[in-house]
Parts: sequence; structure tokens; C-alpha cells
Amino acid sequence: MTGTSHPLLQLKRVSKRYPGVLALQDVDFDLGVGELHVVVGENGAGKSTLIKSIAGATFPDQGEILFDGSPVQQLSVARRKALGIHVIYQELSLIPTMSVMQNIFLGNELTRGPGLGTQFRVRDIGGMRQFCLDLLKRLRIDIDPEKRVADLPVAQKQLIEIAKAVGFNARVIVMDEPTTSLGPKEKQRLFELIDELKGRGIGIIFISHIVEDCIALGDRITVLRDGRHVTTLDRGAAGAAKLVQLITGRPISERYPEIKSSPGKLLLEVRNLTSGKLFRDVSFDLHEGEIIGFAGLVGSGRTDLMRAIMGVDPYDSGSITIGGQPLRRYRPRAALQHNIAILTEDRKTQGVLPNLDVMTNIAATAMNLSGSAVGKRVTVGGQITRSGAIMAYAVERIAALNIKAHSPRQKIAHLSGGNQQKALLARALAAGARVLILDEPTKGIDAGAKLEIYDILADLVAKGLSVIVVSSETPEVQAICSRILVMNRGRIAAELKREDASVEKIVTYATQSLQ
Repeated sequence: MTGTSHPLLQLKRVSKRYPGVLALQDVDFDLGVGELHVVVGENGAGKSTLIKSIAGATFPDQGEILFDGSPVQQLSVARRKALGIHVIYQELSLIPTMSVMQNIFLGNELTRGPGLGTQFRVRDIGGMRQFCLDLLKRLRIDIDPEKRVADLPVAQKQLIEIAKAVGFNARVIVMDEPTTSLGPKEKQRLFELIDELKGRGIGIIFISHIVEDCIALGDRITVLRDGRHVTTLDRGAAGAAKLVQLITGRPISERYPEIKSSPGKLLLEVRNLTSGKLFRDVSFDLHEGEIIGFAGLVGSGRTDLMRAIMGVDPYDSGSITIGGQPLRRYRPRAALQHNIAILTEDRKTQGVLPNLDVMTNIAATAMNLSGSAVGKRVTVGGQITRSGAIMAYAVERIAALNIKAHSPRQKIAHLSGGNQQKALLARALAAGARVLILDEPTKGIDAGAKLEIYDILADLVAKGLSVIVVSSETPEVQAICSRILVMNRGRIAAELKREDASVEKIVTYATQSLQ
């Protein structure tokens, strides 16, 4: 904490209870001027409730929140924004159909006119454009104010959210998981901007599950667990292993446990697969009971390749064979019938069915595949009639994968990211998956849930399932996969055995110029 005799923001013994859940209990927290204070914890640790309490989206049951020495715990979101407290949520609040300028000024439009009442005033388009140009230039953000937000990549949308806060005199900015969807270059630009904001005296609360980012950025790091404040560490006081142990409350010898493979007979063959500029001449094999990884930078073609194998996207040439049978192009249903399943990178929009319960999410694919083992249990003559069987299977899978849900009928949207991912794994298994494609399987998942996912994968591989892991976490693929294929600009630049692979070697192959 720097610069003032009292913290810029301070929480004193804040508690918040929801029905059946004590979300925060006697939590103390403070933020100094120009400080970046990281908050970490597993899903359910209380991070979201802490953010909402600071923003004014919820009011604590007890305790005090002080901003610049004055109590604010009963002020609304709008009142706190006016004071300078801004939150940038993981789900960005920009309106995609509007321009950058319109989003920055939404609800705060500049007007001009004689000042005799709102009916005599008009929006000052020129003034707002000039304000945006000056603001973006000051923050070194190279984006046209007239550009439609829908046409911007995620990284630039986050920069616009930050500009929107800074433009209206933010003194505290809360960033909720800001690096989850960013590649290395975008992340570095965000970090540079954060340093600039700190230099302007803005206090930043940084919520993240990425331990390396926390250690690199945090002036201080606060750990929450089960709604309680565990500890606050100064910069450099904890390495990755100690921080993970504090987060989970359990001793962890390895963040990325080795998953042993015992490859059996050849199952999946991909030969010379090509799709325009997305990927070219890609060939690889996958055996029963094997887990292999695809590493590379964002945009290297890994996800495009997996979508083509699954039949979601077309490809120009090459072949895919499973169990000696050719797989027909452009047919996701054909892939499912050949027992190939995929968990996509974006589980929120391409995975879970958010308005449906856990039970239905688990059985969703199997109910449409009457030939699968689970499909036979829940259908008669192709019609879904056995709701009791669906419930029974869901209960089995919830227990087997340790999915934390109040009930199989709980909406899946109310589950944490890790539990949603385990439900999607249960869906793939219900569909009879023999080949499981996992695109960024631990993205947005806390340390404890990651270990649970790894344990599930180890068990599946031991039972003879074949797994392909696509991950931007280089240490993850290096540790859990028996072979690593490194993609670079749409091609496989290297294939490495686990014992021959190192993080440095993988990164080198992923970034080098190809001949």
C-alpha cells in the first residue's frame, strides 16, 4: 500500500450469506493508491461475492467498506462508479452492435446546445469522437472509435472496457479473469497498460486463477478459501507451489501430474489433412489408451484441425480413419457414431446448455444416439421415454466424476467452471466416446479442479480411452501427454516424446520461422 495515510479501498470484517451458503466470512482486504492487489482462490472461495460487494451489486450482511476513508457499503453501483470504482467482469459488458465510441459514452453522452432543457440539446458527436481519440491515444490503444465492437478481437474489447473506466475517472479498477482468453502478445500489452494505470495512481484488483500471472503482477496477493481470508502475501513471498497449496488447502507435490499411457492398437489415423491457410499436410496417429497433446500459439491451427476431425468444419484434402474405417467429411454425427467426442474451447457458448439442468446436459448427446449404451437405456424405439433412466445415469456420473451440484435438476449455469467441465466430460462418456478431444480443458478452472480433471483423464486412459489435449498451457501438455505435437502456422513443426520435451523446446518449435 502506497501514497496515502489510509488505504484507497478497505473492507473490514465483511460477511455475506446466501441461502445455505456463507459466501464471505469476516474478510479483511485493502488496496493502496497505484497498487495491484491480486485475489486468488478456487471456485466457490468467495471471489465473485467479493467483487460484487466492492461494486455495489450486493450489500454485505455485516462489516464495512471504505473508499478513500468514507463508508460506501450501502451505495449503489451507479454511485460507486461516480466515485471511481469500476469493475471489468469476465463476461464483458460492451454492446457488440455499437461502435467503440458509443460503448465508451453509453449513458454518459456529451451534448451541446443552449442549455434550456434536454429537448433543446443534441449529442456532441464531434466532441465525443475527439474525447475518444485523445483517450485511446493517451492509453496507447490503436483502435478506430467508429469501429463496431463486434468486429474486434477479445483482447481489444478488454482494452475498450479499461478505456471506458479510465475515461470516467476510475480510481479503482477490478479486473475479473482478464487474461483467460488472451494469447502471449495480447497478455503482454495488457500488462503494459496495467503498469501505466498504476503509474497514474489507479488501484487495481486483479482476479485470476493463472498462478504465473499472479506472481508476475501482484504487489500483494490475497488468498481466499471457503469464504475466508487465508493470507495476504507481499511480492516475492511465494512461489507457484506454495501459492497453489495455499489456494487449495492441500499439499501438492506436482501442479501437473504425469498421466501414464499404455498405447494399444492404432485407433485414429489422420493423413495429409489440409484446409486452405488454416492447416496444411497434417498427419498423426493415436492409439488406444494414449493421451497426446497439441501445443502451439493461439492461431497456429490447433482448434481448426480438431474441428475438421470432428466434422464441424470442412477440409480440402487428406483423410481421417478410425478403427480402420474412413470418416466421412463434414458430418459431426458421423464422428459421434464412430465414438469421437469433443469438448470445445468455449464451453459457455459451445458446450453447456445453460438453461437446462445438469441431468439433461449430461444425457443430451446420448439421447440423440439411440445406438449408444446410454441411448439404449433412455430411449424406446428412438423416443426419449425413460426419464428415470436419465436421472439414474446422471446420478451415477455426478458421483463418479465428483460433480458438485445440489441436485441433478440444478441448472448447469449455476455450477462452477470446473464442475461444468466435468459435466461435459460425463456427456462425452455417455455418448460412448473412445476418442476424446479436449480443447483447452482446464481454461478458466481453478487449481483444485484442474487436479480433479487430470485424475479423471488418468482413469479414462487407464481404461483404454484415447485422448487428444489441445492446450495453451505449455507445462500442461508437457506433463500430462505421452507425445506432444507442436503446431506452427498450420503445420506440425515437431513431434516430441514426453521424456524429450521441455517447455523451452516446445516454445522454440512453436515460435521459430518455418522453412
